[in-house]
Amino acid sequence: MKIMGKAKKRILHKTNSSLFMTRESAVSKVFNILNSKNNSRVEADNLITLFGLTAEELSEAGVSYEDLLSFSGTMA
Repeated sequence: MKIMGKAKKRILHKTNSSLFMTRESAVSKVFNILNSKNNSRVEADNLITLFGLTAEELSEAGVSYEDLLSFSGTMA
């Protein structure tokens, strides 16, 4: 499976209005993913790297400290 790059993902999100996501909605979605029972950490990691989310933004949204530490290598 080939992984799509950041630029291609952004273009895809801009061209298809049903897939369009704002930075705020990305933070909210990461929070929801991490708090759900079936953690899809890959999807959360993709959103973090795609939008360049910081630990501060995610902690303000309510993401736990342990989850922030688990993504310390991917966050800016």
